[in-house]
Amino acid sequence: MKHIVLDRFPMGNKRFIWKQKDFILSTFSGVPMFDYGEGDPKEYCDKYVKHVKEAGFNMMELGWVNHENAWLAVDACEKYELDVIFQDLTIMGGMQGRIKGLVVTEDTIKDVVERLKDKKHTIGYYVWDEPHLEEHFTEARRQMDMLEREDPDALLFTVALPNYNNAGPGRVGYRWENGLFAPYVERFIERMDPPVLSFDYYPIGDYFKAWGDHTFNRENQLDDTFMWLDMALYRKLGQKYNLPFWFYYQAYHLYKDTTYFIFPMVRCFMYGAILYGAKGLQGYAVGGKNNLFCKPNGDKDIFFEDQKKIHTEINALGNTLMALDSKMIYHSAELLPGCEYMEPLVNKIDESEIFTGDLPRRTSVGELEDAYGNRYMVILNRDYEAPLSGTIAMKDEFRVYEVSKEDGKQRVIHENTTELPINLEPGDAVVLRVQKASEEAYTVEYRLVQ
Repeated sequence: MKHIVLDRFPMGNKRFIWKQKDFILSTFSGVPMFDYGEGDPKEYCDKYVKHVKEAGFNMMELGWVNHENAWLAVDACEKYELDVIFQDLTIMGGMQGRIKGLVVTEDTIKDVVERLKDKKHTIGYYVWDEPHLEEHFTEARRQMDMLEREDPDALLFTVALPNYNNAGPGRVGYRWENGLFAPYVERFIERMDPPVLSFDYYPIGDYFKAWGDHTFNRENQLDDTFMWLDMALYRKLGQKYNLPFWFYYQAYHLYKDTTYFIFPMVRCFMYGAILYGAKGLQGYAVGGKNNLFCKPNGDKDIFFEDQKKIHTEINALGNTLMALDSKMIYHSAELLPGCEYMEPLVNKIDESEIFTGDLPRRTSVGELEDAYGNRYMVILNRDYEAPLSGTIAMKDEFRVYEVSKEDGKQRVIHENTTELPINLEPGDAVVLRVQKASEEAYTVEYRLVQ
């Protein structure tokens, strides 16, 4: 069978030197923040970084980490050769509305850059977490401009709000229901002009008592959550502004109202974002407290091996995923039925040139395409408790290739079919390429051209 090699290129905001070359697998906090660690900070920070690297993460973020642990983490990342985005809120940057009491001058920025200049794995700065008011945008933008002058190659990172955060004008929140959320996201992009577009959504539990009618219900699983709606908006705006889209997924047991949390939930969040075309996955597993990946002393916890396994899979898929653009998203009928906000942002299966009929229960499909017209799909089992076994009718006779989660290679799984069988474990997904059965068969791989 013919095998072709196609070029792909780094991605990112044209204004910045920094560009994304490979799929990002990152974790927030990375090491214990506040007083969540147990034992000697130098020891548990070292173990955290070691285990983050061993589990297949290729980046770590120091969001909210205290002063001592931030600098210990920088040294440990050099030791274990793990890229890190630096933050130390005692010196610079911001967290939501936190801008008072800290005057960040050009000399401050110069000092931080000077201290980090020889750290080859400190690749950027976590400038601001969820800016949402004009004063936050102004200060975050001012600090980003200073950092860009002093360290022009750096990744200058910010993250936007989800729709359920209470931080709106007059604290009414930026919500779909009040019409403020979509304008907020677009204003965030225009004011921050970020190198990548990142946002978070944690659908299991309701720590802030903020979800109203969309509170997690175990029986309904993820059928009611606006996570899918937020993701659709960020996908659309990422495409509009030509920005890679990254997603913070919930990877730990929230402080309150989460009595049930299993790894297939995490897997579903991760593959769900990939289905929407995400180029980065950021595990929100705040270091120390309720983290199921590592214990407060840095030892491995019950999610470690599962996290390592899924990273192995996504690393195998990553080269292909980086070459693809999201073209179409559609879901089975029980996801947010009749939601007026969802309809303009997702597709119906009838619009597809590949599938027809009804999707099996709790199934989602993302159709993607490379720059050369090769068509792919990600099929997700949104049910994180039960396996999926079903079929999807196809509109023609298709040859179907699976992109291997072991080595990233493409293999024909159906030479000529009009019906695609789907068998997936809870929360799992598959990446496929499809072509008309009448066309010449060939496999594809991608080569990064810098």
